[in-house]
Amino acid sequence: MVEGRTLKRGTRLLNPDGNERLTASVGLVLIVLTVIELATLLLGLQRFLSLHVFVGIVLLPPVALKLASTGWRFTRYYTRAAAYRAKGAPQLVMRLMAPLLVAATIVLFGSGVAMGFLHGHSLRLARQLHGPASVVWMLLVGVHVLVYLKRALVSSKEDVDPTSRSAVRGASARNLILAAAVLTGLVVGLGTVTVQHRWLHLPAKHDRQDGSARHPGTT
Repeated sequence: MVEGRTLKRGTRLLNPDGNERLTASVGLVLIVLTVIELATLLLGLQRFLSLHVFVGIVLLPPVALKLASTGWRFTRYYTRAAAYRAKGAPQLVMRLMAPLLVAATIVLFGSGVAMGFLHGHSLRLARQLHGPASVVWMLLVGVHVLVYLKRALVSSKEDVDPTSRSAVRGASARNLILAAAVLTGLVVGLGTVTVQHRWLHLPAKHDRQDGSARHPGTT
């Protein structure tokens, strides 16, 4: 009886159900953005390179939020917080994949951001890392989606359905955090549009026009 009261109090304080719902919601946002990013590759990266960079930047805050929410659960579970222990651990295969997915995420987005600032050998190295990391990341995310999509849809639906929304405290805070992550990504992404000639290491528009005027035979 005492143990049951302790577990209930721990669940109330740590809110593992709220953590699960936040993780699910941000996961669905990431799926949508990742599909758009994948489409830029399949339809021709050179043609949609600007959109590819924009979506990649928009992804950054939601990805950071996903790492934070799953990292919090990981930390609380392995520090033996009763509420999180009661929720149980992920499947063994997914636990083994998790470090690979985190590493691929860091390399992929780290190299992508770095390409906006590096030059010379460092830029070439970032590009060499970015391509393989994107393949590994897509494969791991694909497995992740297959395993968790149904669960994420159910959890997200419960967090917007009035009949189940109030069952887990913090719904408004979760919505605010998720909206802030997406909005931050959009604002930062839009802020890069005017300087993408630097990000992509292409000449600025006026430089291309001047170059065309000086060398009319070139394309």
